[in-house]
Amino acid sequence: MTATSHPLSRTGACALIAAAGAVALTNTSPAHAQDAPPVNTGKVAFSTGFDVTTEYWYRGLGQENQGLILQPWIDMTFELFSSDDLTLTGSVGTWNSIQDATPGDAWYESDFYAGVSAEMGDLAVGVSYINLYNPAGGDIFAEEIDFSLSYDDSGLGLPFALNPSATLAIEIDGGSDNGTNKGTYLGLAIEPGVADILGSDTVPVGLTVPVTLGLGLDDYYEDGLGNDDTFGFIDIGLVLSTPLDAFIPADYGSWTASFGVHAIFLGDSAENISAAFGTGQDDSSVYATFGITMEY
Repeated sequence: MTATSHPLSRTGACALIAAAGAVALTNTSPAHAQDAPPVNTGKVAFSTGFDVTTEYWYRGLGQENQGLILQPWIDMTFELFSSDDLTLTGSVGTWNSIQDATPGDAWYESDFYAGVSAEMGDLAVGVSYINLYNPAGGDIFAEEIDFSLSYDDSGLGLPFALNPSATLAIEIDGGSDNGTNKGTYLGLAIEPGVADILGSDTVPVGLTVPVTLGLGLDDYYEDGLGNDDTFGFIDIGLVLSTPLDAFIPADYGSWTASFGVHAIFLGDSAENISAAFGTGQDDSSVYATFGITMEY
């Protein structure tokens, strides 16, 4: 790989999608807290959507901050087993980044992932394989095996749930930082939120505050100066979301629109790697996102 050809993925690493599959079959986001039960009550769930972002970050590594950045995705989950104490779910999907400012082919990235997750009460664990592919270059950026853990703490009696989660990503081919060694990454996240900040019975507006801390456990943030910092980045966001039930009938799935503003702060190695990629980001940045999601 060259410095301008490397794996990209949304800041909230796509490895979490496979782990969240089991939860997605039974839980809803804050903006959906007052919705009617979903139309789909079967063992297969389908979701798709897109995000538009002003800047593209992959675990604290700046990738693109110019032009249109469109990131469509599609995901399917399958209930493999269910009992009172355990639900096993399989998940497959793809996530893409289309960037008109990228030299050459605008279809910059196409990721494929497949995983299995287990939900045991409020705890969910998962393992997934992820292939980050570069259609423009005709080669992979990286391959990973990711392990994930999430906990639903809404029943603890706190003023609001923190929804903590963790992802351990182990590179088995390639490398996100273009370094000489395969790296290991640890992401720690919380996402406190309020189901409806307006108190509306007709058009609820949810607010979440996602916070992600990215750490390089081993050879993950290797820069060209030989540094390999443990601290990679911290990303803090404010995200508003609302269901689109008033415009789209429930028979066509559950649709949600969201808008977010994020501030990201980088460690020294992550800043040096981003500079080497030529995207011009500094040690911190503010970016905005807009997305549409459909679940069925």
